[in-house]
Amino acid sequence: MKQDEFVIFAELDREKFEDILERLMKFFQMVQFGRQGDDWIWVHFTDGKVDIDSFTSQALQVKGRRAQQKSARQILDCLEKEWIIRKFNPPQADLTR
Repeated sequence: MKQDEFVIFAELDREKFEDILERLMKFFQMVQFGRQGDDWIWVHFTDGKVDIDSFTSQALQVKGRRAQQKSARQILDCLEKEWIIRKFNPPQADLTR
């Protein structure tokens, strides 16, 4: 498996966007976000950013490079269980990139 391959780690409940954003801003220093028809959040780490967006799905998808699996896990670990629709193990290939 290529570590630079883009993958989807999980899907989150889009209706919980505000709650998810508030929680992420408490746990992580560098968070960017927007709502422009679609919802998006970028959580920055030293190894790059993990995207959370609804650009290609009705749910919020947690996406990044396969090598960022640890960072994605940190994000998922700080969220309420009921906000997480499903986790992909192994992560799914993100065919939109």
